[in-house]
Amino acid sequence: MLRELHIENLALIDDLWLEFGSGLTVLTGETGAGKTVLLSALELIMGGRGDSGQIAAGSDKAKVEAIFELACGQDLTVSRTMNASGRTRVLLNGDLSSVSALQKQVGSLIDLHGQHDHQALLSPARHIEYLDSWAQADLDPLLEKYTRARGDWQQAQDELKHIESMLAKGIEEREAGKVALAEIERVDPQPGEDDELRAKIPTLQNSEQIAELVASAQETLRGEGATLESLYDLDSLLEQVLTFDSSLQNVRDAAREARQVIEGIADTVGEYAAGIEHDPKALEGIYERLSILESLAKRYGPTLSAVLERKEHLLKIIDLTENSDERLFDLRDAEKATRDSYIAAAANLATIRKKTAANFIEQLAVAASDLELGKVRFDLEIIELPFEQWTAKGSSKIEILYAPAPAVPARPLAKIASGGEISRVMLALKSVLGRADNTDILIFDEVDAGIGGATGLAIGAKLKNLAAGCNRGHTDHTGGHAGHQVIVVTHLAQVAAYADAHFLVSKKASPDGESVHTTVAPLDAKQRVQEIARMLSGSSSETALTHAQELIESCQHK
Repeated sequence: MLRELHIENLALIDDLWLEFGSGLTVLTGETGAGKTVLLSALELIMGGRGDSGQIAAGSDKAKVEAIFELACGQDLTVSRTMNASGRTRVLLNGDLSSVSALQKQVGSLIDLHGQHDHQALLSPARHIEYLDSWAQADLDPLLEKYTRARGDWQQAQDELKHIESMLAKGIEEREAGKVALAEIERVDPQPGEDDELRAKIPTLQNSEQIAELVASAQETLRGEGATLESLYDLDSLLEQVLTFDSSLQNVRDAAREARQVIEGIADTVGEYAAGIEHDPKALEGIYERLSILESLAKRYGPTLSAVLERKEHLLKIIDLTENSDERLFDLRDAEKATRDSYIAAAANLATIRKKTAANFIEQLAVAASDLELGKVRFDLEIIELPFEQWTAKGSSKIEILYAPAPAVPARPLAKIASGGEISRVMLALKSVLGRADNTDILIFDEVDAGIGGATGLAIGAKLKNLAAGCNRGHTDHTGGHAGHQVIVVTHLAQVAAYADAHFLVSKKASPDGESVHTTVAPLDAKQRVQEIARMLSGSSSETALTHAQELIESCQHK
């Protein structure tokens, strides 16, 4: 429920605060008083497109704020500020947000119906939703099964297509890759082999010089008077000192440890010397092997690791293609099984829709007749779609057709010329949907356009019923319902007389007479009689006031 609305510097409104209650609220006033500004403010708070031209003259920004009381009992506070450059700032419960979030959270709370703003009703794609909402107790379980079956089939189909695509590419790739695989396997490269070979080249190229240097190192370590011999002499001398003084014990131990380290170095140098190759043919073999590996990498690489990856890929392709029959059989069997379940779920859903369609259309015609539309007729065109055109909503396309008279062929609603007629059809639809309609707030702009008298009373009664939850449509789908909050912009006294709350929209000139501003004020009982008298006769004569009072009393007691 919309509880509060604040509008600042929007068109002719300077600063306006409104409080709304449940039930039916009407907004009335002279033509041009500014009622459309209120609708523009609501469109902005719903996430509609903003226009800097809507900002009041002399102001650099406009603001619309609202407080909604949600069904869960919590409040939703919304603020939208629009500046002259066209930038918009949105706050949801005090947190910075976006226009798209506004559309999602607030747009779902409100249905705003103007004479030329009936995209939902005029779009055949939405008509299936109306039928499903009306018969949701019967259709929801079937729609859930259909959705699940559709998802299972799509998953099975995607997996089958993926494997078939891989196999098609794999067979082609396998044939083209046979030569590459044979050559790679013949060369038999090993991971990192090229780097290992390159690391050996400097050693083989300089083997003689390395051998000379290593020999000198060995002589330094083990030759006569060399390091190790000196360390043995040092150990012997220290051992003799220890017979007289034990304070050098740690020194002698450290010297022995150093000797052992040097002995280890000498052994390692000796082993290295023994492994030095002086064979020029070994170097030639490395160059030859590297040439083969580089050629292989150039053809199938660009690196040796890439060659090895390609080899593994080709082996997997061969395994896939050689063992594909059994896997394909299983996947095709799964696709067929899920497809059969999908088709069965679609048939069940379509059957129930057809069964409920006739009653839905009948109820819609009765509701339209109550609105003085005469002996109108509605048909529900159900077109079975080809399998490949099935949607998430089912296997059928559904469109509501309308005939303004029994002898006139039913046509799509989009072909209806009269805006007032469209508004009344929407009102009839809303009254039929009743509790099944999950939209909390219904706003109608001049739903009574072009009518009057008894028709106006019928529309007022229907709006009152919508607000009170008195008209719930199909008896098989009833339940407790507190009704919608209904806000109506009207020029018709017969509609305004049914209101639970009545606001007067008017224009007032500034003290200097240079500008005018729109004001909105709630009317008390006396003021309301005066406003409805004006709407009835354009005067406040005693006769007009009496007539207005009688009309209000009559409507409030119906």
